Amino acid sequence: MSWLEHHTRSEKYASDADVLCREQEAERAVGLYSRAAYAELKALEELDSRKTRTLGIIVISATSLLYKAHDFLQARRIAHKWLATELLPSFAEDELEELLQVIRYEESRVNSGVQ
Repeated sequence: MSWLEHHTRSEKYASDADVLCREQEAERAVGLYSRAAYAELKALEELDSRKTRTLGIIVISATSLLYKAHDFLQARRIAHKWLATELLPSFAEDELEELLQVIRYEESRVNSGVQ
Protein backbone atom coordinates (compact mmCIF):
# COMPACT_ATOMS: atom_id res chain seq x y z
CA MET A 1 0.00 0.00 0.00
CA SER A 2 1.33 3.48 -0.80
CA TRP A 3 1.85 6.28 1.73
CA LEU A 4 -1.17 8.06 0.23
CA GLU A 5 -3.43 5.06 0.72
CA HIS A 6 -2.37 4.80 4.37
CA HIS A 7 -2.86 8.54 4.82
CA THR A 8 -6.32 8.41 3.22
CA ARG A 9 -7.27 5.56 5.54
CA SER A 10 -6.04 7.62 8.48
CA GLU A 11 -8.15 10.59 7.42
CA LYS A 12 -11.25 8.37 7.28
CA TYR A 13 -10.65 6.93 10.76
CA ALA A 14 -9.99 10.42 12.17
CA SER A 15 -13.12 11.82 10.54
CA ASP A 16 -15.21 9.00 11.97
CA ALA A 17 -13.63 9.59 15.39
CA ASP A 18 -14.49 13.29 15.20
CA VAL A 19 -18.12 12.38 14.54
CA LEU A 20 -18.12 10.04 17.55
CA CYS A 21 -16.70 12.82 19.74
CA ARG A 22 -19.52 15.14 18.71
CA GLU A 23 -21.97 12.34 19.58
CA GLN A 24 -20.43 11.98 23.07
CA GLU A 25 -18.93 8.57 22.20
CA ALA A 26 -15.45 9.37 23.49
CA GLU A 27 -14.32 5.81 24.21
CA ARG A 28 -15.15 4.63 20.71
CA ALA A 29 -13.51 7.75 19.27
CA VAL A 30 -10.26 7.01 21.09
CA GLY A 31 -10.06 3.63 19.37
CA LEU A 32 -10.54 5.20 15.96
CA TYR A 33 -7.97 7.90 16.69
CA SER A 34 -5.54 5.12 17.53
CA ARG A 35 -6.25 3.36 14.23
CA ALA A 36 -5.84 6.68 12.42
CA ALA A 37 -2.50 7.30 14.14
CA TYR A 38 -1.11 3.92 13.21
CA ALA A 39 -2.25 4.36 9.61
CA GLU A 40 -0.29 7.65 9.57
CA LEU A 41 2.74 5.85 10.99
CA LYS A 42 2.45 3.35 8.13
CA ALA A 43 2.27 6.28 5.70
CA LEU A 44 5.51 7.59 7.22
CA GLU A 45 7.19 4.26 6.55
CA GLU A 46 6.27 4.47 2.88
CA LEU A 47 6.87 8.18 2.32
CA ASP A 48 9.96 9.43 0.49
CA SER A 49 11.83 11.50 3.08
CA ARG A 50 12.76 14.02 0.38
CA LYS A 51 9.13 15.18 0.42
CA THR A 52 9.89 17.32 3.44
CA ARG A 53 6.66 19.34 3.58
CA THR A 54 4.52 16.20 3.34
CA LEU A 55 6.77 14.46 5.84
CA GLY A 56 6.28 17.30 8.31
CA ILE A 57 2.52 17.22 7.88
CA ILE A 58 2.32 13.45 8.37
CA VAL A 59 4.56 13.52 11.46
CA ILE A 60 2.40 16.27 13.00
CA SER A 61 -0.73 14.33 12.13
CA ALA A 62 0.55 11.07 13.62
CA THR A 63 1.65 12.81 16.81
CA SER A 64 -1.66 14.65 17.15
CA LEU A 65 -3.68 11.50 16.52
CA LEU A 66 -1.68 9.57 19.13
CA TYR A 67 -2.42 12.39 21.56
CA LYS A 68 -6.13 12.19 20.74
CA ALA A 69 -5.92 8.42 21.27
CA HIS A 70 -4.50 9.14 24.75
CA ASP A 71 -1.27 7.35 23.82
CA PHE A 72 0.86 10.12 25.29
CA LEU A 73 4.06 8.09 25.57
CA GLN A 74 4.03 7.07 21.92
CA ALA A 75 3.07 10.60 20.84
CA ARG A 76 6.09 11.98 22.70
CA ARG A 77 8.36 9.29 21.27
CA ILE A 78 7.32 10.01 17.69
CA ALA A 79 7.72 13.76 18.14
CA HIS A 80 11.16 13.41 19.72
CA LYS A 81 12.29 10.88 17.14
CA TRP A 82 11.51 13.21 14.24
CA LEU A 83 12.73 16.34 15.99
CA ALA A 84 16.08 14.59 16.36
CA THR A 85 16.40 14.34 12.59
CA GLU A 86 17.20 17.14 10.19
CA LEU A 87 14.42 16.09 7.83
CA LEU A 88 11.56 18.27 9.03
CA PRO A 89 10.79 21.77 7.80
CA SER A 90 10.79 24.49 10.46
CA PHE A 91 6.99 24.78 10.57
CA ALA A 92 6.79 21.09 11.55
CA GLU A 93 9.44 21.46 14.23
CA ASP A 94 7.55 24.41 15.72
CA GLU A 95 4.24 22.56 15.64
CA LEU A 96 5.74 19.43 17.23
CA GLU A 97 7.25 21.53 20.04
CA GLU A 98 3.81 23.01 20.71
CA LEU A 99 2.21 19.56 20.62
CA LEU A 100 4.77 18.29 23.12
CA GLN A 101 3.77 21.06 25.52
CA VAL A 102 0.09 20.14 25.15
CA ILE A 103 0.85 16.45 25.62
CA ARG A 104 2.92 17.08 28.77
CA TYR A 105 0.15 19.25 30.21
CA GLU A 106 -2.51 16.66 29.46
CA GLU A 107 -0.38 13.86 30.91
CA SER A 108 0.12 15.76 34.14
CA ARG A 109 -3.59 16.62 34.30
CA VAL A 110 -4.61 12.98 33.81
CA ASN A 111 -2.01 11.73 36.29
CA SER A 112 -3.17 14.21 38.93
CA GLY A 113 -6.81 13.21 38.50
CA VAL A 114 -7.94 16.74 37.61
CA GLN A 115 -10.98 16.84 35.35
